Amino acid sequence: MATSYADSAQAREWDRRYDAWGREKRPQADEFHDYEAEALKRTQALADQAAQELLERKASAKRVAVATDAIGEFWGLKEKTP
Repeated sequence: MATSYADSAQAREWDRRYDAWGREKRPQADEFHDYEAEALKRTQALADQAAQELLERKASAKRVAVATDAIGEFWGLKEKTP
């Protein structure tokens, strides 16, 4: 708590000195953070990730089905496909 007080007191002192010099304060470009755009990016990234996972699951299911068919054909449990 003492640190935050000291930082605030120091900031106020610097503001006072800066104003005393007669210079105007200009907002910095990086002071503004667009939370809505950031949330939209996260939402889009999650949607892209979910779509990619769905494609991977479908491909995995196809590979498992092909492997199961091959095992069945090898052991004579299934008729061989031409």
